[in-house]
Amino acid sequence: MNNLNFDPISLTQALVKCPSVTPKDEGALDVVQEHLIHLGFQCTRLPFTDEKSYDVDNLFATIGSNGKHLAFAGHTDVVPPGNEHSWKYPPFSAKIDGDKLYGRGSEDMKSNIACFISATNDFLNKNGKNFNGKISFIITGDEENEAINGTQKIMKWTKKNNIIFDQCIVGEPTSNNFVGDKIKIGRRGSITFFISVKGIQGHTANSHRAENAAHHLTKLLSNIISKPLDNGNENFLPSSIQIATIDINNTAQNVIPELAKATVNIRFNDMHSSKSLIKWMSNHVSKVFDKLDKASCKFTIQANAESFITKKGYLTELMTKSISESTKINKHPEFATDGGTSDARFIKDYTEVAELGIRNQTLHKVDEFVFLSDIKKLKDIYLRIIENFFIKN
Repeated sequence: MNNLNFDPISLTQALVKCPSVTPKDEGALDVVQEHLIHLGFQCTRLPFTDEKSYDVDNLFATIGSNGKHLAFAGHTDVVPPGNEHSWKYPPFSAKIDGDKLYGRGSEDMKSNIACFISATNDFLNKNGKNFNGKISFIITGDEENEAINGTQKIMKWTKKNNIIFDQCIVGEPTSNNFVGDKIKIGRRGSITFFISVKGIQGHTANSHRAENAAHHLTKLLSNIISKPLDNGNENFLPSSIQIATIDINNTAQNVIPELAKATVNIRFNDMHSSKSLIKWMSNHVSKVFDKLDKASCKFTIQANAESFITKKGYLTELMTKSISESTKINKHPEFATDGGTSDARFIKDYTEVAELGIRNQTLHKVDEFVFLSDIKKLKDIYLRIIENFFIKN
């Protein structure tokens, strides 16, 4: 790659210009790798395959020797841009307009990756490659979709190769009103139930000869949303039950449907687990269907993540101190667990992990953008974190 540029804004542009919609890479990992190779990193591409999912390319890069080991984790894949005609500028043009850089993935999360690379470049230029520690990058191309051949397999690979981390920062867009005001120290879990009810088809005028699947499904759905799972706790918002789809697929107004389906997604806190929620759903199904002879219900599940939380300690103190020193703002950042899932759920079993990145404002939206001033601020915060991790502590 020619014309390597470690300016975080230019590097963000280079990454955004790669239309890396999951699972396509389109050169995004090459941009990261070439910059890190130039800095002296040892780079290993990790293409993973699985019969249950699409093939994915990933990157693990490391520099340094003995000493404390700090990892940065992120993803170069992005969600589809949707209707490109709705965008102010082409979604992969990385157009700069005033203080804004537009493009799919600019916020989620290519600017964050660019900032950490840029910060690492500044740190190494100042301190050299012998800084009594290690810095590693864990970069996947499979976070936005199935996440089967991404970070979870990278982490298994690191364990197999006896690579041990002390702390890890995930560069998801976590900030709220200003860069550094919010750190994610955990996430809610996610489980989806695919419910299918079978009755008996018939004429709407002869209901005594049929069994309406839709009636039983709606009763079940009404029951499961009638009472909150919990009221939340000190670290988590209340768990959320959301009916995502209802499908009767009936084209005639005078036919009682035989089949009715629904999808229910639950984002749950640490008061629950996938196992406990499967039992909870089974109990609700039993209450509605166990005494019925002419209707039945079954469901399948997709358990994407368990809830988790990182205890406040060295990593959160390091990040808090570094944010304050960099921004000159003494307000303590919020420690939060809201939002969707992230790859921190795969990293938590291997090392202490927290998330810090750009402001969360337009990710997955049309005209996704980041402020140029925010990119500069995040780069400075990351640099201070690296300096404090290796030099001052």
